[in-house]
Amino acid sequence: METFYYEATTREGNIVTGTLEVVSERLAIDRLQDMGYYPLRVSKVVRHENFISRMLSSLQGRITTKDIMLLTYQLGVLLDAGFTLDKSLSILAELSDKKKLKEMINEILSQVKGGKSFSDALSKYPAVFPSFYINMIKAGEAGGFLESTIERMAAYLENTEGLKEDVRSAFIYPVILSIVGGAAVVVLLTFVVPQFAKIFTDMGQNLPLPTVILLAVSAVLTKFWWVILLFFIAGAFIVSRHLRSEEGRRNWDRLKFRLPLFGKLFKEIAVSRFARTFGTLLGSGVPILNALHIVKGTLGSEKISGIISSVRESVRKGKGLSEHLKNSDIFPPLAIHMITVGEETGRLDEMLIKIADRFDIEVRTTVKRMLSLLEPALILVMGILIGFIVIAMLTAIFSINELPF
Repeated sequence: METFYYEATTREGNIVTGTLEVVSERLAIDRLQDMGYYPLRVSKVVRHENFISRMLSSLQGRITTKDIMLLTYQLGVLLDAGFTLDKSLSILAELSDKKKLKEMINEILSQVKGGKSFSDALSKYPAVFPSFYINMIKAGEAGGFLESTIERMAAYLENTEGLKEDVRSAFIYPVILSIVGGAAVVVLLTFVVPQFAKIFTDMGQNLPLPTVILLAVSAVLTKFWWVILLFFIAGAFIVSRHLRSEEGRRNWDRLKFRLPLFGKLFKEIAVSRFARTFGTLLGSGVPILNALHIVKGTLGSEKISGIISSVRESVRKGKGLSEHLKNSDIFPPLAIHMITVGEETGRLDEMLIKIADRFDIEVRTTVKRMLSLLEPALILVMGILIGFIVIAMLTAIFSINELPF
């Protein structure tokens, strides 16, 4: 049995909180629904970490993608339960723990009560709600299906954030391994090797070549560490500044899809993001030309944006999507074939979501394959470096025994 913390609302709109002892999160949600509650948040209680995580969460004022994902999900639950939009926003404002998030919800609620549409109220916060989010809400309001639009958006955000978390989590171990291994090598070169260097210098004897190389590297690192540090800081600053420039972004955009190993991953992420965003917009009632225009500005790639612009012009002239995508080197044949089937059957939005789901799996598979190569490579490199240091020291120590006394 596990303990789950829940926040829910009653049919009257009152917020209730508490804990349940059940086997799984799904059973906790079912139990709450049987009690006549509408669950807004159900999370497993992690002992010894709950207080710390809540304290850090309260200190963090920035509104994150996870906050918007949870807000969208909760709003969908409340609307599905029959609450009006203003009542739902009022409940969410009361439920929010973050000051900035609470203030934003209250401001949106104030504008909605003042006669503005929900999409217009959201557009006041472009840094929090991207253009495709606002356009989906606007389409849902115009078509009279705001509730289903919000549910689609919640699913979109959940899938997108889930993919990001999976990729980030997968790279945690290699990053930690690189940091720890690099730190071990630096400690050896700056603290351990210099102690032996004094002994070898006092002996006044010719040393083996590996030891000479090692001592030279150690001396440079010990005496000029500040120059090396400044060099890396300056290099990082120059590269970062170049990548922020228009030319730098264009160069990186051309390069990243050609990189060995990572190029395939970037392509799969781009196809998945395009398909999910485009499919979600179409499923929410956004016209195809408007949807393509919105998607073009959300992919973060000038190369793909250029492809989408060409596709949009092709669609404007009455041609299909797949005709122009075939000429690109980003979209694989599988995605193009599925788009063609979606166009022919009139179920393009559904097929795009299937493409996104399929390429999400491909991204996770590619990451696993990369890590299966990267982790042993890192271990091998660290082993070679540390092994070289040890061998260089041992050969010098053994040579001492050959000195005449």
